[in-house]
This record gives sequence, C-alpha cells and structure tokens, in this order.
Amino acid sequence: MPQVLSYADAVRLLGGRDSRVVAALESLTSGALLGAAVPFPVVLGWFDAKSELARLGHQLVRGLAERRGGLSRYGRTQRLEAAHAVLVVTAYFEALAEADLPIAVADLELTGEEQLAVAGGGGVGTGLPEAIFALAPLLPGPQEPHDRLLETLREHYRGVSTGLARFVGGLAVWERLPETARNSFRRTLEALPPAACARYAELFRQLGADFPEVAFWSGLREHAATRAELRGLGVALTGLGRVLDGISTGRVPDERRAALARANEAALDRPIVEAGDVPPGLRVPALGEAYVTPLYRVARAGGRISDETWWSDVEVRDDLQEFLAAFLTSPRAVEAPLLVLGQPGSGKSVLTKVLAARLPAADFLPVRVVLRDVPAAADLQDQIEYAIRAETGERLDWPALARSAGDALPVVVLDGFDELLQATGVSQSDYLGRVAAFQRREADQGRPVVVVVTSRTSVADRARAPEGTVAVWLEPFDEPRIAAWLRVWHRVNAGHLAARGLAPLTPAAVLPHRELAGQPLLLLMLALYDADGNALQRLSTGLDQDELYERLLRSFARREVTRHRPGLPERDLDRAVEEELRRLSLVAFAMFNRNTQWVTEADLGADLAALTGDPPPPAAGLRAPLGRAEIVLGRFFFVHRARAVRDGSQLGTYEFLHATFGEFLVARMAFQALRDLAARDAAATLSFGAAPADDDLLHALLSFSVLSVRTPIAGFLRGMLSRLDAPERAALAGLLVRLLRRVHHAPAPRRLAAYQPRTLPVPARYAAYSANLTLLAVHAAGTLRVSEIVDEEAVAGWKRQSMLWRSQLHWDEWQSLVELLTLERVWVGDARDIVLGVDDGTFRTPPVDLYWTYEIPPSDPRRGTLTLAVSRDNEYLRRRTNFLCRTSDDAAVHSLEPLERSLPAASRTMADREGLPLRSVAHALLEVWLLKADGATAEERERALRHFTELVRRTPGLEGWERMVEP
Repeated sequence: MPQVLSYADAVRLLGGRDSRVVAALESLTSGALLGAAVPFPVVLGWFDAKSELARLGHQLVRGLAERRGGLSRYGRTQRLEAAHAVLVVTAYFEALAEADLPIAVADLELTGEEQLAVAGGGGVGTGLPEAIFALAPLLPGPQEPHDRLLETLREHYRGVSTGLARFVGGLAVWERLPETARNSFRRTLEALPPAACARYAELFRQLGADFPEVAFWSGLREHAATRAELRGLGVALTGLGRVLDGISTGRVPDERRAALARANEAALDRPIVEAGDVPPGLRVPALGEAYVTPLYRVARAGGRISDETWWSDVEVRDDLQEFLAAFLTSPRAVEAPLLVLGQPGSGKSVLTKVLAARLPAADFLPVRVVLRDVPAAADLQDQIEYAIRAETGERLDWPALARSAGDALPVVVLDGFDELLQATGVSQSDYLGRVAAFQRREADQGRPVVVVVTSRTSVADRARAPEGTVAVWLEPFDEPRIAAWLRVWHRVNAGHLAARGLAPLTPAAVLPHRELAGQPLLLLMLALYDADGNALQRLSTGLDQDELYERLLRSFARREVTRHRPGLPERDLDRAVEEELRRLSLVAFAMFNRNTQWVTEADLGADLAALTGDPPPPAAGLRAPLGRAEIVLGRFFFVHRARAVRDGSQLGTYEFLHATFGEFLVARMAFQALRDLAARDAAATLSFGAAPADDDLLHALLSFSVLSVRTPIAGFLRGMLSRLDAPERAALAGLLVRLLRRVHHAPAPRRLAAYQPRTLPVPARYAAYSANLTLLAVHAAGTLRVSEIVDEEAVAGWKRQSMLWRSQLHWDEWQSLVELLTLERVWVGDARDIVLGVDDGTFRTPPVDLYWTYEIPPSDPRRGTLTLAVSRDNEYLRRRTNFLCRTSDDAAVHSLEPLERSLPAASRTMADREGLPLRSVAHALLEVWLLKADGATAEERERALRHFTELVRRTPGLEGWERMVEP
C-alpha cells in the first residue's frame, strides 16, 4: 500500500468498486477522460454527488465493521487507515451537503476546456480531484496530540475550500454572477473547514467505538475502564496484553511461533537480576511482578535526541501502554523503527522483555534480538535468525517463519544498539537506515514487520534516523513508581525481613536519594543495601553524598569478598574490601581519562597491568583465562557489561549504571592517593637526606583529564576534605604547594610511564596535572595565593600558567576551570598577588581595578593626580586579536571599533582625580551615555556627568570633550 493513501486507494481497499461515484472517480483519477469530450453530468456530478459521496463513505465504513473478522493484524490496520481516509472526505462532503450554496450546478454552464479542468486536465485553476481527493497523509499518530491532528485537518479543509473557490472563480460564468452571490459563495466555503472538522471528530469517535485501536491512534478513549487499565503504573504491561487480546483477530499459532511465545513468556518468571548477586535469604522479584511501567516522552526522531535538554521541552506522559497499543496497530509502524532511549539501568531491556511476553501470539510474532549476543557484522536477517535459534534451539529461516505467521504481525526487537557501538568501536551511522530498508523489503514481499530498537540516550545520534522514526525517552521513576516498586520488594521479602527483625524499606528513606532511586536497577541496589540491618534507614539525614556512596559501594564490595573468600579475618577482610574499591576506582579512571562513560575490556586490562603490575590471570584447564577486567568487575551488578560478537570473539565494554558512581570513585582514588603520598612524605621528613615525595601514581592518574570537567567530582572532594581535621588539611595543602612548585621544573622520569589511556603531548599532560594539583590545593586550603606556587612574580607566573592551560586543555576542561575557580586580585603591601578559591555559587567577578593592572600600589603618591597614556595604540590590540582568532576577543574589539575610529584617545587615556578611581576616558564617556538607557535616576546621571566633566577638564589634551555629552 502506498505511504500517501489517496481517496481512490482507500475506496478500492474497502471494496467500494461498484458505486457510480467510485467509477467516475476512477475514470477521473486515471486520466481516462482527459483529451475527450467530458460528459457534462459526469464532470459536474462532483457538486451534485456530495450526498452520494457522503452515503458511500458511511456504507464503506459500515461494511468494514461488519467484516472485521477474518482479517490479519496488518490487514485490519490497512483497512482502518483506508476507512480513516474515507472519513476525511466524507466529513467534508457532509458539511458541503448541509451548506446552502448560492450557486446551482446548472448556473455554471462549463465550457469544454473548463470541464477538462474539473477532470484534472489543467487549463483553469486547480482540478477538483487534485484539490479534494489527493489526500496528504492525514493520519493520527500516537506520538502527536489529537489537537495537532485537528489543526492539520483544518488546514487541509481550508486548502480544499480554497481549491474549490479558485476553480469556480476561474470560470467564465463567475464574472456574470451577482456580487451578492459571489460573496455568499465565499462565506459558505470559509465556514466549511470548522464544520467539516466537527463532523470528522464525530465520525472518528464512531469508528473508534467499533475499532479501539483507532481511538488509541489519537489518544481518544471514551471507555473509562480501558483507559484506567492502560494508564498509570501498570504492572508488567498486563493492561496492554488484555487490550490487544480483546481486539485479536488471529488464529492459534503453529508450533514454531508457539515456541517463541513460550521463550518470551518465560522471561516474566525470572528474577530481574541473577540470584547470585543478592544475599542469602532475600528473593529478587520476578520481572512479571516487579516491572513498573515508567513515565516517558515521545517525539519524532531527529534533531538532538541524544541531548537530554532537548527532551526537556517534550511533554511527560503516563500512558506508555496506550502508546504501545497505538503504535503497534498503526499503519506507520511497518515503515520506520521505534527508537526506545534511556540511561543505563532505566529499564530499556526489561521493557522489551515484557513487551515480547505480553503481545498475543495470535496477532503478533515477537522476536527479541539481543545485539550483544549476535554477530555484530552480520546483516539484520542473519542476526534475527541467530536470535531465534538461541531462544528455541531450532534453525528457522526468517522468510519462512514470517510467512508462517499468517494473521500475526512480526515484531522484531533489537535490544542494545549502544552496546553494538561501544563493544565494536565501529561506526553504525546507517544502522537505523538499514532497519527501515529491511522493513521496506519485507513490506514489498508481503511480510510487513514492526521493528523496535533500544539504545542509551547519549549515543542515539550516532545513527541517522530515517523519515518517520518515532523516539521514546524513558523517564526516571517518580514517587508513585518508587513506592509501587518498594511494595513489591516488601511483599516478596516480608518473611525474610520479619525473621531478621527488619522494618520495610519506605519511600521516605529512599526519596532523599532520588538520583539513584529513579533508576530501577539502582533502586534495587538501595533495597539490597537496606536489607543489611536497615542500613539505609539508619543513615543520618545530614549524611553527605560521598558518605552515602562510600557506604553503598563498601557494603557491596564486602559482601562480594565474603561470598568469594569466606572465613577471612576482619583485618584481612577490610584490606580485601579496600583492594576491591581501589580496583573499581582504576576502572573509573580508565573511563575518566579517556573522556568516555565506558571502557573496553582490552583498554581496561592494559590499564590494570600498567598500574598494578599484576601478572595475567592463569588459564583454568582448557578454558580461556578470565581477563583482568572480568575479575575486577564481573561480581558487581551496578557495573554494566556491554557485549558484542565479532569474528567469533566476544568483545566487551564496561560502564557504571550511574555515571556518578564513576565520578565518586575518581574523587575517592585521587583523595586517597594524595593522603597516602602525604603519609609517606611525613615519614620521609623524619629521615636525613630523604628524597622528594614520590608522586608517580598521582601524576599517572591526574595528567590526562581535569577533575573539574565532571562537576560531581569537585563536590565529592569537598565532602571528603571537609571531614579532615585542620592539621591534616594543612599538611595536604602544603604538600600540594610543594608539588606545584616542583612540577614547574624539568619532569623526572616516571615509574608508571606505561600507563597511557590516551596519547597526549607532554605540554598537555603537564597542563592537566598542574591544573588538578591547583584544584586539589585550593579545595584543601580553602584559598590559595598564587605567589605560594610560582617561583616568579605572582602575576607573571599566573599569566604563564593560565595561558598554558588555555592552549593545552580541551575547551570543556578550560571552561570548567574558569567556572569553578574564583580569582581575586589583591595587594600584599605594595606587591600584587592573586588569591584563588572555589566558587560556591555566590562569586561575582569584580570590576577591573586599573591601579592593580598598571601596578600602582596603594602607597603610590601619584594616585588622584594620574594621567596615563597607553604605551601602544589599539592597532596592536587589533593585530593581536586578529592573530589569535579568539571569538570573545573579536567580539570585544568589534564592539569598540566605532569609538576607536572616532575618539582614539578616549580608550588610550587613563586618568583619576581626587575621589574618582583610575579609569579610561572611554569608560567614563560610555557610562554617561548609557546611564539613561539603564534606567538610572536623574541624580545618578547628574553625578556621572559631573565626574566625566571634571575628569576631562583636568586632563591635558582633552579640553572641550565635555561637550560630547548632554548636560
């Protein structure tokens, strides 16, 4: 069926071939009458046949309702699309039939040329078939509000009325009609669009009453019980299954389809995570009882769908089951994929499992393809067949299986597009295009198929979305969904909790940690943590975020060590737990220093070997040995492993289910490495001739990326440092100052030089390391004077250091430094200095102090009588700006060009007078000019004018300048 369904297509699809009107329509649209003498009654029948067209529309739709049985799932969808197209035309002609047209057919007296134009042959205006019957794809979309469809439809009807008016206005007889008849005709056509829309809405509701999926298409559901069943929390999409069962038209599936259905349904009985990941006695709820339908946003794919800020402008909806019912029964579902997006742990994969289990086998043939488990280089059909074999144990040819579906509509779910990208590292920009091409091919072969693709949000733009792709973004859990999930958790573990004297985990204990509780898997993590003596509920309400993360991760590490190494003495257990956390921290640094949210197994293995010096793990019999990464991460379910198969080998990447875990571990490792270094340094100072502190590990970790580029890291560091006593913080600050002074000198050979997460030139690594040491020193000390960390005059040293950062760091890193650090220009006696601090959100950049800029200390007797001329004119400023090509400098010079051109001395002359600060004459002049625009009071303007006048009158060479401003 063509994507743009015309009225003639719709009528033929609904079986309306015997009508006189349809016969005439087919003749006109086929061009059979063009060039011939067109019979007057046939052509003019479009006006007289309005009642006949309306009657025909009702007859065709009524016939569909009577013949609803015996249609395949997609055959029913096709005919409903046709019925909707017929309704669009029927509504207009019903409104036209009820209108009081002031022009009778007999009054028109068409010429032969005009009759051909009516038939679409051109010559006069627009042919009526083109205006009325060549419908645009006016079809409700489940992602669009119904009001938007009505507005589109109103525009369509306006176009139809405009076409009729243009056609009649182009006839010779139009000029002979009375003016009153012309005006009445125009007014009648102008009133038709709203009347036709109202009639369409009524007809649409009638069609939706007979066919519920039509109502789903537009979000109009009159049946309150059905609506309640499909909205809200919805456990495991049970409402979706019941509604689709209620409109089922298919037959009992054959054994092959039944085998796939059994495999899909079995997923509902399995726990949401592996049983080995939970303490003995606790039961992880099964997917079928624990899946809570999330909130979501939906939009046409395109633009910036990988940008969460883009999604913030899209409405949040709570009718995911309704949307899925609408999408799966809509005509456009077989033309482009549905893209399901979300963060790691947001429930994308479990949604596909539940969806595949809930689709009625009589009407749908769901095939779930886990992309991590199929050959990455294979084409889509091979991947589908591979997944079918993995689920059923049978080799099934896809075309044969699709043909055997009979009445059922195949639904292919491709789960984990982001894993395919991460694990293989291969560009997949045409992946969604290949999916749409597969759908086109299958439709051409009479095997239409729906395809659903899941992906992490941040990589969604790695593949171009074909026209018609709809994207769904899964929202974090809100309070009702958190509470619903906790009720399930308590129900399945009530006996265990009661036996241990534990209180149920309440929403009140979880909601302070919304960042974690909003993701289903991380909510499970909080529940598991609390199951150990109500640990979460016993937390102090004033607990810092870093303390919460420390306790969470330490608890899980301790449990895993105990499970794998039972019987360890307490001291050894603590040491083993710390070792686990440090290894996890190295994983976090592997991602941080590569500026990614994941790391490949190969890269992580290389990092661990370089930093820990551990030998490769031994082989276990004939099996391949576990890699270092698998040993470190295989035990933690909050670390997600993405997999893909390429050339028969398993490729893998790792990421944290929540990015903040990695950011906490980066801060933790940096903090502990610094404390360890301080402890060794303190011990070394007790020995004569001790070597300088060995900062190799700190340098290796902190010389590739700047800590401030991830905002939470700074917050975690502040929390950790704030709990140290004053002497230890001072010792850390002193050590960092010494390291900063030492790093300015020629770098010594580094012991951990093999650690190379990415290739950077030496200046870039020096810039990153010095920036990180500065950040740590400022956080430890609270404030830091630049004169403490440079071996030259403070301002000169700072210029050198900051320009190096600007030239060597990535723009995001440089920007993060500027935004996090505060800088105050101060005097220490008569010497200039700079004080660095951390912005707590209250810092405001002070105005420029030209005394400080031009090194005129407070004790200088010239203050109050100064007139300075800039040594270089502004041509040098323009040349330097042109040379550097920096956007901000270009903008500043551009803004000042008119002033420099007309009054060059104004910006080169600096002056002060008693009671007035040192400033340029240009500054004072602009202040006077702009105060009025700023809404200043008359007194403020008068004071500024008086200051300006006093300044120029007492400055040699500026006599008469006071006339530049109005008094």
